Amino acid sequence: MDYENTKLKNLRIEKAKAEQKLRSCQHREKILEHRMSELNRRERVHRLCTRAGMLESFLVCPGELTDDQVMELLKISFRQPEVVLALAKMVHDVHERSNV
Repeated sequence: MDYENTKLKNLRIEKAKAEQKLRSCQHREKILEHRMSELNRRERVHRLCTRAGMLESFLVCPGELTDDQVMELLKISFRQPEVVLALAKMVHDVHERSNV
C-alpha cells in the first residue's frame, strides 16, 4: 500500500511537471508566432515602401497627383498588351524557378 501511494505521488509530481512544461512551451510558441507576424509585417512594409519609391521615380511631380490619378495611370499602363505579356512571363519564370 505504501509503495502504491509513493508511486501515485511520483506520478502526480511527474504530471505536474509535464503540465508546467506544456504551459511553458505553449507560451514560447505564442511568443514565436507573434515575432513571425511582426517580421512578416516589417518585410511587407519595406517591400511596399521600396516599390512605392520606384513608382514615384517615374512620375513627374508625384506629390501633385491624387491617389485616383495615380491609380488611373497604373490601370492604363497595366492594360497595355506588352505590359500584360511581360508580367505574365515574369510570373511564369518565378514559378518555374520555385519548382526547380
